[in-house]
Amino acid sequence: MTDATRDQLRQVGEALRAVFAAERSAIATLDHEALSKVYVDKQRLVDELAQLRTEEPDRELRALFEAIRVEAHATALLANHANHAVNALLGREPSGYDRRANRTMAAAPSLRSLRAY
Repeated sequence: MTDATRDQLRQVGEALRAVFAAERSAIATLDHEALSKVYVDKQRLVDELAQLRTEEPDRELRALFEAIRVEAHATALLANHANHAVNALLGREPSGYDRRANRTMAAAPSLRSLRAY
């Protein structure tokens, strides 16, 4: 791996970490516009990363990518908790699973009665 490729990988990796931090901030504030922008940035960086990563990274880059994995996991956990919180606020509760093992939601009894009006 050349030094130029290593430097590009490091720059893309650090940019991806910054995007994950911005995504967690947007999730925490439920900022849809910021989430949309982060999505575009993340897609661009992942595409760049896929083009650059042709050889086995060295120890330093592996540590960076492991840190990115940790941040991606933290972001996914936060998104999951935000999803559960929004569902709780809306009065939706898990009711089971569909044929594809996706969790199904049902409105709480108080909201079901409001639908009739």
